Amino acid sequence: MRIALAKIGDHALGLGSGIGWISLSLGLALTVASRKTAGFLGWGGRERLARVIGGADLVVGTGLLVSTRPSRWMLARTLLNVVIGGTYAGVLAGGTPERGRAIGGVCLMSVLTANDYLLSRRLREIEASYNHAATGDHRPPT
Repeated sequence: MRIALAKIGDHALGLGSGIGWISLSLGLALTVASRKTAGFLGWGGRERLARVIGGADLVVGTGLLVSTRPSRWMLARTLLNVVIGGTYAGVLAGGTPERGRAIGGVCLMSVLTANDYLLSRRLREIEASYNHAATGDHRPPT
């Protein structure tokens, strides 16, 4: 049983690291090539916003990769997804020739937000179990 839980924990930590690398890549694209990336995402004309979101992605991605408490950074990733989803909603509200791309973006960000939130909860449980085991306390974690 303990080995199975360790494998689940390793899988969750691996997902967190993978999302960290994706965040770094997206953040780099949004900050270095904001016009092209914003256009590709269907955000046309929102280069400044793309740079701000890109900078946030760089910070979150780095946090996910180097932190000993990745659950907090995954929660930050969740909140950043909400901002990105709001960007797509703003694109839709303003009218856009990229309507299909914007609708797809809202849907994708909704799924990613839920996924990242659930992963942040799982990572928090793993961190709590590691802390619990490290203290030698044999009571169930709260």
